[in-house]
Amino acid sequence: MKYGKYLAEALFVFLGILLSFYIDDIRVKNENTKFKNELVKDLQEIIDSEKTQITNIKELQFRCLNAAEEIIFDIQNDSNLSDKKIAENFLLVSQRGTVSFFPQRGIYEEFINTGSTKLIKSKNFRYALSDTYNNLNDRNLAVSRIIDDFFFRELSNVNKSILVISKEVKNDSGYVYSDLVPVYFKIEKNYYESDEFLSIINQFKSLIERYIDMLDKLENSYNLLDIYTEEELSD
Repeated sequence: MKYGKYLAEALFVFLGILLSFYIDDIRVKNENTKFKNELVKDLQEIIDSEKTQITNIKELQFRCLNAAEEIIFDIQNDSNLSDKKIAENFLLVSQRGTVSFFPQRGIYEEFINTGSTKLIKSKNFRYALSDTYNNLNDRNLAVSRIIDDFFFRELSNVNKSILVISKEVKNDSGYVYSDLVPVYFKIEKNYYESDEFLSIINQFKSLIERYIDMLDKLENSYNLLDIYTEEELSD
């Protein structure tokens, strides 16, 4: 009988230990899930900020596109723009055409580093998160690098014949959105009207259009990510 009593006590202790492990495991999972949900909420705030930034950069890039198109039209139609207007358009294209979107990756990195991605329940959210911060981010960086390299390489040649010195009229949106005002400009008309310059401006225009298309894809991805964060939190 004593053996049976000892066995029952040992079994009771063993089950107690298992129960404590189970309860502790549930507690840890609940804490991890709570932490993951906090990250999702933090991400929602970041998404709003990112979407605002994309909207601002798109508006700026459309201004650059319009400036490039005005220069192209002018060259192809007997060059009627004043030198000041040419300088204004060229400043906008050359100094703001390389403005790119760079995402805030801190929250995404925290998802990865803390293993919180394993706790994501929504397949839509999991895919949108990866697509936004991996696939589209890599493509965005690649396109931005192509644009930067081309602009800086060609501008070193253009600036030998078209010289514009400017000042900035800053606004509340920050440096890259401040207006550029030409205070001195010297434009060699023969070069301005040449096929070489026309080709370069046309390439600038094409790259700006390409980047606007990239921004459209990013904007759409963030919109989906915004929707799927709500899906994740509602599960």
